[in-house]
Amino acid sequence: MLALLGGIASVLSILAWLGVSNAAELKDLLDDSPSPGSSSETHDTSGWSSGGSTGGDTSGGSTGGDTAGSSTGGSGAGPSTVERDPVEEAFKAISAGDCLELYDTGRGGSSTINWSVDVPPDPVPCDSEQALVKVTATDTTCPTGLGKSYWSHHSATTGTSSTLCLSRKYHPTYCMLGQQTGDSISLATMSAVACRREPVPAPYNQIMHITGVYRAPAGANANNCPQSASDPTRYWAWLVDDGATLLCTTIYQGN
Repeated sequence: MLALLGGIASVLSILAWLGVSNAAELKDLLDDSPSPGSSSETHDTSGWSSGGSTGGDTSGGSTGGDTAGSSTGGSGAGPSTVERDPVEEAFKAISAGDCLELYDTGRGGSSTINWSVDVPPDPVPCDSEQALVKVTATDTTCPTGLGKSYWSHHSATTGTSSTLCLSRKYHPTYCMLGQQTGDSISLATMSAVACRREPVPAPYNQIMHITGVYRAPAGANANNCPQSASDPTRYWAWLVDDGATLLCTTIYQGN
């Protein structure tokens, strides 16, 4: 009872402090007070953007939440692009067993091969006369010997190297470059040249005409090249394909 009387006394003291003398005045006071959760303060949101605003500290945020370092739709960074090397791609498109219309022009001299094209061409049928080399392997150490060579490309774009190991394919009636010193002739075994008498790139001084491409018999040499027993032609011959093929030639005498 004493606690109840004390509570009533406290309420009466509060009403007196508020200046309320009866229940009706208390009701009017409560009706004039703002509702819970509302605010009469006005916020100026003009000019707000990620990173700051005028009139308030919005570093790292915007109206409605923290959007530091972001924007609508994502970061805006596009997908990264990988640089391409078309020449390298052409090398990688060639496989062992492919045949190419590719040859040494002779313009690099006797110590350097100058290939007829800058980019590996599309393969051609290996049984066609356009097939001048056969790819024996790729991206490895290439074998050496007469009628064998290689073509390499180092890509400055990707930093990698590509290599084609090549073996020459010889066709009768085709012509090649030769360097004659006395009775001796050195053959540019990867070369090809038009069969007509015209200046050839130094140090070459002869056009050699292929008269025959044969499976080499034991002890094969130029004596196996004459077309008949009475053939007076002077022949120069080479064993190519690791000695398996006899390549017979003469100095071209046509126009």
